[in-house]
Amino acid sequence: MLATARLQASDPTSLGLFIELSAITAVVVGGTPLTGGRIRVLSTVMGALLMQLLSATLIKHNLPQSWTQMVQAVIILAAVYATRERR
Repeated sequence: MLATARLQASDPTSLGLFIELSAITAVVVGGTPLTGGRIRVLSTVMGALLMQLLSATLIKHNLPQSWTQMVQAVIILAAVYATRERR
C-alpha cells in the first residue's frame, strides 16, 4: 500500500520486486550476522528505518532506483566486513 501511494499507481506483476535487498540490508545494518546468530528485533527495526530514510533521501534527490540498490549493496558489504572483523 505504501508503494502504491508513493507511485500513485499499482502494478501487481512488479510491485515488491527487489524488496529482498532492502530486507537483508535492514537485518545486517541491525547487527544480525548473515552467518546466523542472535537476532535483535529492535535493532532490525532501526536498521529498516535507517535504510528507508536513506532510500527516501536518494529518491528525493532524483537519483535512479539502481543507485539506491548499489548504495544498499555497499552498505551490506561494509556491515558484513565489520561483523567479520569483530569475530
